[in-house]
Amino acid sequence: MSADSHNKLQQGFVLVMLAVVGLGFLGMIRQFLIALVLAAIFAGLLYPFYCRVRALLGGRSLAASLATLVICSLVAGLPLVLFVGVVASEAIQVTEKLRPMVQGALASDVPLAERVPEWVPFAEYVDPYRETILRKAAQAASAAGRLLVSNLSNVTRGTLGFLLGLFVMLYAMFYFFIRGPEMLRALQSLLPLSAEDRKLVVDRGLGVTQASLKGILVIGAIQGVLVGLAFWAAGLTGPAFWGTIVFLLSAIPGLGAPLVWLPAALYLIATGSVAWGIALIAWGAIVVGLVDNLLRPMIVGQGAKLPDVVVLVSILGGIATFGAPGIILGPVIAAMLDTVLEIYRRIFADRLPS
Repeated sequence: MSADSHNKLQQGFVLVMLAVVGLGFLGMIRQFLIALVLAAIFAGLLYPFYCRVRALLGGRSLAASLATLVICSLVAGLPLVLFVGVVASEAIQVTEKLRPMVQGALASDVPLAERVPEWVPFAEYVDPYRETILRKAAQAASAAGRLLVSNLSNVTRGTLGFLLGLFVMLYAMFYFFIRGPEMLRALQSLLPLSAEDRKLVVDRGLGVTQASLKGILVIGAIQGVLVGLAFWAAGLTGPAFWGTIVFLLSAIPGLGAPLVWLPAALYLIATGSVAWGIALIAWGAIVVGLVDNLLRPMIVGQGAKLPDVVVLVSILGGIATFGAPGIILGPVIAAMLDTVLEIYRRIFADRLPS
């Protein structure tokens, strides 16, 4: 056997052995894979903050990693747990109370045009469709409530498994803060790519992931808070619940938030609260719209972000596949695909049409 044949046989054996052992290991830790991926994502996003904490603590990595986890848990973790409880409670209230409220509104025999001021020009046009608007609003709200309740119940159904996964995620974040750059360099060295392409995998992958998550988490949170406050001021049921729905839909720039506040405004108008309905339309179009038109380009940027339709379908697919963590995992997988396609275009540039 020639040396070349021996090397190929050896490489093939190593690849088969790596595939078998790797698949066995992944199968063994499959229940913790989501926790580990989330730990890597959050550690990457919080790494600049960790570096600042480490500088304040005189370069002590262990103390800085622990301090970062404690600060983030107190600032974000505890309020998030309390907020999830409020959202779950309001989701149940929405699914139970909205249909009777709509039925009561439909029972009114007074036409809408007689219940609103004369200066509202479109009341007479809305009135013939009042029953349809209210019925569809009730159906959509009930469906959204059932979906959110089912996802929240799936998270908390296995309390022991949830706590174990949370422990694994926090411990992995603690380790990734300290050894993350070293592990990243080790993984880069295993890729059979040029130095330029290896750098592209990390830089573009992290850039697209961070831009996508900023668009979902930051923009979604701002729009959710603004719409929730408007719903609370208008006296609508479940402002935290509807703010969460806006958070999930905010990945659709210019269209996500209106899918929530516009039907609510039409509902207010159809039930006689015309002033509040018009105020909600103005608030949504002007204030919430400014978040899309001004803040989104500033926070997310344009160069690295994924196309909006890709972010939307990746979020929906991620939720369907992974549950609640899919809100984050879906866009991350899409960002990885975008990075791999970019490398593919570079490597096969001589065989692809210009």
